[in-house]
Amino acid sequence: MDIKNALWLSPMEGVSDLGFRSLCVKRGADLTFTEMIRADALVRNNKATIELIDTYLKEVPTGLQLLASKPATLEKVLKMISKKREEGDPLYLNISCIDLNFGCPSKDVITKGAGPALLKRDQRMRDLLTTLKKESPVPCGIKMRLGLGVGDKRNKVYLRVIELANELELDWVTVHSKTADQKSFDPIDLDPLREILAISKVPIIGNGFVTDGKSAKHFFDMGCAGVMIARGAIINPWVFEEIKEYLKTGKVSRRDKDYAAALAEYEYIAIQYNAKDKFLTYHRKTFLDHIKGNFGYHAPTKNKEWV
Repeated sequence: MDIKNALWLSPMEGVSDLGFRSLCVKRGADLTFTEMIRADALVRNNKATIELIDTYLKEVPTGLQLLASKPATLEKVLKMISKKREEGDPLYLNISCIDLNFGCPSKDVITKGAGPALLKRDQRMRDLLTTLKKESPVPCGIKMRLGLGVGDKRNKVYLRVIELANELELDWVTVHSKTADQKSFDPIDLDPLREILAISKVPIIGNGFVTDGKSAKHFFDMGCAGVMIARGAIINPWVFEEIKEYLKTGKVSRRDKDYAAALAEYEYIAIQYNAKDKFLTYHRKTFLDHIKGNFGYHAPTKNKEWV
Protein backbone atom coordinates (compact mmCIF):
# COMPACT_ATOMS: atom_id res chain seq x y z
CA MET A 1 0.00 0.00 0.00
CA ASP A 2 1.65 3.20 -1.20
CA ILE A 3 1.15 5.97 1.36
CA LYS A 4 2.81 9.28 0.52
CA ASN A 5 1.43 12.71 1.39
CA ALA A 6 -1.89 10.93 1.87
CA LEU A 7 -5.02 12.81 2.89
CA TRP A 8 -7.49 10.54 4.66
CA LEU A 9 -11.00 11.25 5.91
CA SER A 10 -11.40 10.05 9.48
CA PRO A 11 -13.94 7.38 10.47
CA MET A 12 -16.52 9.42 12.39
CA GLU A 13 -19.62 7.99 14.02
CA GLY A 14 -22.76 9.66 12.69
CA VAL A 15 -20.76 11.42 9.95
CA SER A 16 -18.91 9.01 7.64
CA ASP A 17 -21.69 7.70 5.43
CA LEU A 18 -21.31 7.09 1.69
CA GLY A 19 -22.73 10.49 0.75
CA PHE A 20 -20.21 12.43 2.82
CA ARG A 21 -17.32 10.16 1.86
CA SER A 22 -18.18 10.64 -1.81
CA LEU A 23 -18.31 14.41 -1.34
CA CYS A 24 -14.82 14.41 0.19
CA VAL A 25 -13.28 12.08 -2.40
CA LYS A 26 -14.50 14.39 -5.19
CA ARG A 27 -12.72 17.18 -3.33
CA GLY A 28 -9.40 15.42 -3.01
CA ALA A 29 -9.57 12.85 -0.19
CA ASP A 30 -7.37 9.86 -1.04
CA LEU A 31 -9.03 7.39 1.31
CA THR A 32 -12.10 7.34 3.54
CA PHE A 33 -13.44 5.03 6.23
CA THR A 34 -16.79 3.78 7.42
CA GLU A 35 -17.77 4.79 10.90
CA MET A 36 -16.46 2.42 13.58
CA ILE A 37 -18.14 -0.98 13.27
CA ARG A 38 -18.29 -3.40 16.18
CA ALA A 39 -16.86 -6.77 15.23
CA ASP A 40 -19.04 -8.71 17.67
CA ALA A 41 -22.17 -7.25 16.06
CA LEU A 42 -20.99 -8.36 12.62
CA VAL A 43 -20.43 -11.87 13.96
CA ARG A 44 -24.06 -11.85 15.12
CA ASN A 45 -25.16 -10.66 11.64
CA ASN A 46 -26.73 -7.59 13.20
CA LYS A 47 -28.70 -5.93 10.39
CA ALA A 48 -28.12 -2.34 11.54
CA THR A 49 -24.39 -2.97 11.76
CA ILE A 50 -24.16 -4.62 8.35
CA GLU A 51 -25.91 -1.59 6.86
CA LEU A 52 -22.96 0.55 7.95
CA ILE A 53 -20.82 -1.23 5.34
CA ASP A 54 -22.14 1.15 2.68
CA THR A 55 -19.32 0.65 0.16
CA TYR A 56 -21.62 0.76 -2.87
CA LEU A 57 -19.38 2.96 -5.01
CA LYS A 58 -16.02 1.55 -6.08
CA GLU A 59 -14.85 5.04 -7.02
CA VAL A 60 -15.05 6.07 -3.34
CA PRO A 61 -12.02 4.35 -1.74
CA THR A 62 -13.27 3.14 1.64
CA GLY A 63 -11.61 1.34 4.49
CA LEU A 64 -13.58 -0.63 7.05
CA GLN A 65 -12.88 0.42 10.61
CA LEU A 66 -13.45 -2.31 13.18
CA LEU A 67 -13.68 -2.30 16.96
CA ALA A 68 -12.61 -5.65 18.40
CA SER A 69 -11.27 -6.67 21.78
CA LYS A 70 -11.19 -10.46 21.37
CA PRO A 71 -8.86 -12.13 18.85
CA ALA A 72 -11.33 -14.95 18.22
CA THR A 73 -14.07 -12.48 17.29
CA LEU A 74 -11.72 -10.55 15.06
CA GLU A 75 -10.68 -13.75 13.32
CA LYS A 76 -14.30 -14.70 12.64
CA VAL A 77 -15.06 -11.28 11.16
CA LEU A 78 -11.99 -11.23 8.94
CA LYS A 79 -12.70 -14.73 7.68
CA MET A 80 -16.29 -13.71 6.97
CA ILE A 81 -15.06 -10.70 4.98
CA SER A 82 -12.67 -12.94 3.03
CA LYS A 83 -15.49 -15.37 2.27
CA LYS A 84 -17.79 -12.56 1.10
CA ARG A 85 -15.05 -11.30 -1.19
CA GLU A 86 -14.49 -14.78 -2.61
CA GLU A 87 -18.23 -15.00 -3.28
CA GLY A 88 -18.06 -11.72 -5.20
CA ASP A 89 -20.18 -9.64 -2.83
CA PRO A 90 -19.63 -6.10 -4.22
CA LEU A 91 -19.87 -4.40 -0.83
CA TYR A 92 -17.00 -6.46 0.52
CA LEU A 93 -15.04 -6.34 -2.75
CA ASN A 94 -15.08 -2.54 -2.47
CA ILE A 95 -13.40 -2.53 0.96
CA SER A 96 -10.00 -0.97 0.31
CA CYS A 97 -8.40 -1.76 3.67
CA ILE A 98 -9.17 -2.62 7.29
CA ASP A 99 -8.39 -0.45 10.30
CA LEU A 100 -8.55 -1.63 13.91
CA ASN A 101 -9.64 1.03 16.38
CA PHE A 102 -7.62 1.70 19.54
CA GLY A 103 -8.45 5.38 19.64
CA CYS A 104 -12.15 5.81 20.40
CA PRO A 105 -12.48 7.75 23.70
CA SER A 106 -16.09 6.71 24.29
CA LYS A 107 -16.77 5.65 27.88
CA ASP A 108 -18.93 2.82 26.58
CA VAL A 109 -15.99 1.45 24.59
CA ILE A 110 -13.44 1.90 27.37
CA THR A 111 -15.56 0.41 30.19
CA LYS A 112 -15.90 -2.73 28.06
CA GLY A 113 -12.12 -2.99 27.90
CA ALA A 114 -11.91 -2.09 24.22
CA GLY A 115 -10.27 0.66 22.18
CA PRO A 116 -7.58 2.61 24.09
CA ALA A 117 -8.05 0.36 27.14
CA LEU A 118 -6.21 -2.37 25.24
CA LEU A 119 -3.05 -0.43 24.43
CA LYS A 120 -1.25 -1.37 27.66
CA ARG A 121 -2.22 -5.06 27.42
CA ASP A 122 0.84 -6.30 25.57
CA GLN A 123 -0.20 -9.90 24.99
CA ARG A 124 -3.76 -9.01 23.94
CA MET A 125 -2.42 -6.39 21.53
CA ARG A 126 -0.02 -8.96 20.09
CA ASP A 127 -2.84 -11.47 19.64
CA LEU A 128 -5.15 -8.92 18.02
CA LEU A 129 -2.59 -7.46 15.65
CA THR A 130 -1.22 -10.88 14.70
CA THR A 131 -4.76 -11.96 13.84
CA LEU A 132 -5.35 -8.76 11.89
CA LYS A 133 -2.21 -9.17 9.82
CA LYS A 134 -2.72 -12.89 9.23
CA GLU A 135 -6.41 -12.87 8.32
CA SER A 136 -7.03 -9.51 6.64
CA PRO A 137 -7.62 -9.96 2.90
CA VAL A 138 -6.67 -6.32 2.27
CA PRO A 139 -4.03 -3.89 3.59
CA CYS A 140 -4.47 -3.32 7.31
CA GLY A 141 -3.44 -0.97 10.08
CA ILE A 142 -4.57 0.60 13.33
CA LYS A 143 -5.68 3.94 14.76
CA MET A 144 -4.43 4.68 18.26
CA ARG A 145 -4.02 7.24 21.01
CA LEU A 146 -1.14 7.48 23.45
CA GLY A 147 -3.03 5.43 26.04
CA LEU A 148 -5.92 5.77 28.45
CA GLY A 149 -4.40 8.51 30.55
CA VAL A 150 -1.28 10.06 31.98
CA GLY A 151 -0.04 6.75 33.42
CA ASP A 152 -0.06 5.01 30.03
CA LYS A 153 1.59 8.05 28.48
CA ARG A 154 4.29 8.14 31.15
CA ASN A 155 4.95 4.43 30.62
CA LYS A 156 5.14 5.03 26.85
CA VAL A 157 2.81 2.18 25.98
CA TYR A 158 2.53 3.76 22.56
CA LEU A 159 6.13 2.86 21.76
CA ARG A 160 5.50 -0.81 22.55
CA VAL A 161 2.58 -0.74 20.12
CA ILE A 162 4.74 0.79 17.40
CA GLU A 163 7.44 -1.85 17.97
CA LEU A 164 4.75 -4.52 17.52
CA ALA A 165 3.48 -2.82 14.36
CA ASN A 166 7.06 -2.84 13.04
CA GLU A 167 7.47 -6.53 13.82
CA LEU A 168 4.21 -7.52 12.16
CA GLU A 169 4.72 -5.13 9.23
CA LEU A 170 1.37 -3.40 9.44
CA ASP A 171 0.59 -1.14 6.51
CA TRP A 172 0.13 2.00 8.63
CA VAL A 173 -0.51 3.35 12.11
CA THR A 174 -2.67 6.43 12.60
CA VAL A 175 -1.68 8.36 15.72
CA HIS A 176 -3.94 10.83 17.52
CA SER A 177 -1.26 12.15 19.82
CA LYS A 178 -3.16 12.54 23.07
CA THR A 179 -4.68 10.24 25.68
CA ALA A 180 -8.24 8.96 25.70
CA ASP A 181 -9.16 10.91 28.82
CA GLN A 182 -8.38 14.25 27.20
CA LYS A 183 -11.21 16.39 25.87
CA SER A 184 -11.95 16.88 22.20
CA PHE A 185 -10.40 20.34 21.96
CA ASP A 186 -7.41 19.67 24.23
CA PRO A 187 -4.17 20.15 22.27
CA ILE A 188 -2.20 17.22 20.92
CA ASP A 189 1.31 16.53 22.24
CA LEU A 190 3.79 16.31 19.39
CA ASP A 191 6.72 15.04 21.48
CA PRO A 192 5.36 11.45 21.69
CA LEU A 193 4.62 11.62 17.96
CA ARG A 194 8.26 12.52 17.33
CA GLU A 195 9.31 9.50 19.42
CA ILE A 196 7.00 7.31 17.37
CA LEU A 197 8.32 8.64 14.07
CA ALA A 198 11.89 8.03 15.24
CA ILE A 199 11.37 4.29 15.65
CA SER A 200 8.54 3.46 13.24
CA LYS A 201 9.24 1.33 10.19
CA VAL A 202 5.63 1.60 9.03
CA PRO A 203 3.95 4.73 7.61
CA ILE A 204 2.57 7.00 10.32
CA ILE A 205 -0.62 8.97 9.70
CA GLY A 206 -0.83 12.10 11.82
CA ASN A 207 -4.22 12.99 13.26
CA GLY A 208 -5.43 16.02 15.15
CA PHE A 209 -6.44 19.59 14.25
CA VAL A 210 -5.59 19.38 10.55
CA THR A 211 -7.67 22.19 9.09
CA ASP A 212 -5.61 23.61 6.23
CA GLY A 213 -2.43 23.32 4.23
CA LYS A 214 -0.16 24.74 6.93
CA SER A 215 -1.35 22.37 9.64
CA ALA A 216 -1.09 19.39 7.28
CA LYS A 217 2.41 20.38 6.14
CA HIS A 218 3.58 20.49 9.74
CA PHE A 219 2.80 16.76 10.08
CA PHE A 220 4.49 15.98 6.76
CA ASP A 221 7.56 17.99 7.73
CA MET A 222 7.80 15.91 10.93
CA GLY A 223 7.95 12.75 8.84
CA CYS A 224 4.33 11.59 8.69
CA ALA A 225 3.34 9.74 5.52
CA GLY A 226 -0.18 11.11 5.67
CA VAL A 227 -2.72 13.01 7.70
CA MET A 228 -6.22 12.09 8.81
CA ILE A 229 -8.84 14.84 8.83
CA ALA A 230 -12.02 14.85 10.91
CA ARG A 231 -13.71 18.08 12.05
CA GLY A 232 -11.80 20.08 9.44
CA ALA A 233 -13.59 18.18 6.67
CA ILE A 234 -17.02 18.57 8.27
CA ILE A 235 -16.60 22.32 8.43
CA ASN A 236 -14.90 22.52 5.03
CA PRO A 237 -15.16 19.50 2.66
CA TRP A 238 -12.87 21.38 0.25
CA VAL A 239 -10.00 21.12 2.73
CA PHE A 240 -8.40 18.21 0.83
CA GLU A 241 -8.13 20.24 -2.38
CA GLU A 242 -6.81 23.20 -0.44
CA ILE A 243 -4.12 21.13 1.27
CA LYS A 244 -2.98 19.58 -2.01
CA GLU A 245 -2.72 23.00 -3.60
CA TYR A 246 -0.79 24.37 -0.64
CA LEU A 247 1.65 21.45 -0.64
CA LYS A 248 2.24 22.01 -4.35
CA THR A 249 2.44 25.80 -4.45
CA GLY A 250 2.95 26.97 -0.87
CA LYS A 251 0.01 29.32 -1.32
CA VAL A 252 -3.26 29.50 0.58
CA SER A 253 -6.10 29.16 -1.91
CA ARG A 254 -9.22 31.31 -1.82
CA ARG A 255 -12.18 29.83 -3.56
CA ASP A 256 -15.92 30.19 -3.64
CA LYS A 257 -17.68 27.38 -1.82
CA ASP A 258 -21.25 26.54 -2.70
CA TYR A 259 -22.56 24.78 0.39
CA ALA A 260 -26.08 24.58 -1.03
CA ALA A 261 -24.79 22.68 -4.05
CA ALA A 262 -22.68 20.47 -1.77
CA LEU A 263 -25.76 19.64 0.30
CA ALA A 264 -27.68 18.70 -2.84
CA GLU A 265 -24.77 16.54 -3.98
CA TYR A 266 -24.64 14.85 -0.59
CA GLU A 267 -28.39 14.23 -0.48
CA TYR A 268 -28.42 12.75 -3.97
CA ILE A 269 -26.02 9.96 -2.91
CA ALA A 270 -27.33 9.56 0.64
CA ILE A 271 -30.96 9.17 -0.39
CA GLN A 272 -30.14 6.95 -3.39
CA TYR A 273 -28.28 4.52 -1.12
CA ASN A 274 -30.65 4.68 1.85
CA ALA A 275 -28.43 6.45 4.34
CA LYS A 276 -29.50 6.13 7.94
CA ASP A 277 -31.54 9.03 9.32
CA LYS A 278 -28.76 9.96 11.75
CA PHE A 279 -26.47 10.79 8.82
CA LEU A 280 -29.07 12.74 6.86
CA THR A 281 -30.15 14.73 9.91
CA TYR A 282 -26.60 15.62 10.88
CA HIS A 283 -25.39 16.66 7.45
CA ARG A 284 -28.53 18.63 6.64
CA LYS A 285 -28.15 20.59 9.86
CA THR A 286 -24.45 21.12 9.22
CA PHE A 287 -24.80 22.32 5.64
CA LEU A 288 -27.78 24.55 6.45
CA ASP A 289 -25.67 26.15 9.17
CA HIS A 290 -22.86 26.67 6.68
CA ILE A 291 -25.21 28.19 4.13
CA LYS A 292 -26.18 30.72 6.82
CA GLY A 293 -22.51 31.46 7.48
CA ASN A 294 -22.28 29.56 10.76
CA PHE A 295 -19.13 27.45 10.77
CA GLY A 296 -18.96 26.24 14.35
CA TYR A 297 -18.46 22.52 14.91
CA HIS A 298 -21.30 20.43 16.29
CA ALA A 299 -20.72 16.82 17.34
CA PRO A 300 -23.24 14.27 16.01
CA THR A 301 -23.98 13.25 19.61
CA LYS A 302 -25.37 16.74 20.22
CA ASN A 303 -27.98 16.49 17.46
CA LYS A 304 -30.98 16.81 19.78
CA GLU A 305 -29.50 19.82 21.58
CA TRP A 306 -28.49 21.55 18.37
CA VAL A 307 -30.92 24.26 17.36
